[in-house]
Amino acid sequence: MVHSQSRWLRRGVQGAFLVFMLWTGYQHQLLGGGPQGVPPVDALCPLGGFEGLWNWITEGIWLRRLAPSVLIIMVTVLGLDLVFGRVFCGWICPLGTIAEGTAALGRRLGLGGRSLPSGLDRPLRWVKYVILALITALAWSWGTLAWREFDPWVAVMHLPAGWSALEESPWSFAVLGGAVLGAGLFIDRFWCRYLCPLGGLLALFSRFSFFKVRRSSESCINCGACHRACPVDLDPQSTDAVTSPECLACGQCVEACPVPATLAFSRGTKTLSVISVGMATLGLFFGAYGLAKVTGHWQTTVSPAANAARGGNPAEGVYGWMTLAQVAGVVKLPPEKVLAIAGLPADTPQDVSMKKIPGLNDEAVQEALRAHFAASPSGKAQLPSNPDEIRGSVTLEEIAQTFDLDPGKILEAAGWPADSPRDRPIKEVGAALGKEVSEIRAAVAALKKGAK
Repeated sequence: MVHSQSRWLRRGVQGAFLVFMLWTGYQHQLLGGGPQGVPPVDALCPLGGFEGLWNWITEGIWLRRLAPSVLIIMVTVLGLDLVFGRVFCGWICPLGTIAEGTAALGRRLGLGGRSLPSGLDRPLRWVKYVILALITALAWSWGTLAWREFDPWVAVMHLPAGWSALEESPWSFAVLGGAVLGAGLFIDRFWCRYLCPLGGLLALFSRFSFFKVRRSSESCINCGACHRACPVDLDPQSTDAVTSPECLACGQCVEACPVPATLAFSRGTKTLSVISVGMATLGLFFGAYGLAKVTGHWQTTVSPAANAARGGNPAEGVYGWMTLAQVAGVVKLPPEKVLAIAGLPADTPQDVSMKKIPGLNDEAVQEALRAHFAASPSGKAQLPSNPDEIRGSVTLEEIAQTFDLDPGKILEAAGWPADSPRDRPIKEVGAALGKEVSEIRAAVAALKKGAK
């Protein structure tokens, strides 16, 4: 009876979080973002907090798409991880819930319950750590959310936008359809086991969790029920304590054990039931949220003025939820000038959110404004002091002038041809050469560091 109660509690918690997030995504598409809208997915993602951590530590500002709320969520999730292990994965994560539901459907269709050979399974479990290291390095180097284009949760949250969402982020939908749903029909939690970078981050911390699933060897009858119930193919009956970082702290092994008190979450003489773990998780999670809310630290939007200060380019404070009148106020230009720079018709509505104007691409507007402000009236680029913030819309001459470097040395350090055009946007030059803008950023950073 107790096991049945804990099972339904966990499913209820999972379902509630999934429904809430899907509703939030729908409302965001309907009402837009910003102070008067609904938070986007980037404001509610713990992994985003880790991606933006370095920028926040070194510069005191968040990556453009992130809000302070992600730091609250990240710290909360990591705190839960250190207490109970990957309880976020097993109880809260909406993408994990979708993966679990897909696995259940696969078993009903006679497709699921499969496992990869150990020779393939073990090395594949390292892939999520590789993905985590790669996207963290890119985010901290480029100053942007490197994972967003491939994040399947971005696809889920943008489903209400229909075909336009697929066109905007095709890779995230490909990962959702292939790794989360497709592969998940055959192998339980395929995404969670092998590819999820957040799972990789939590796995690193869960090694030090206070409570772990432990087994009483005296009462264990070695029936294998716990192994069969585990969604990530662990075998609790083969050890006294489940120390594997792959454990999701879902408690399904404890629920499946036919002998009372043989499996439990424990530490020393302190033992917790699955229900207790779930209730404590909810209490700590919502307690952290409530504390952040009461103290004024819960912010799901970033001040446009704060982002406009990034690199001295006012266009950094422009967001899709803004009206063109608001954009004009942020960049301190007449609305007519903004329309002209963005190449928009003079009769374009100025009091409607850009995202709600048919045929208008808000990112194209921002890019046009960014290019406009890339050079000051004197011709010198208004670039940031941090080379990692260099945009592809500026020229090599502007970069060299701003950072007081020889353009030839920049090209040499970046491995670009010496005769590369210096008066064209580096993004265009790089595309023609098969090179990346990040190489120029890295070259400038290295040269500036060597000059100190």
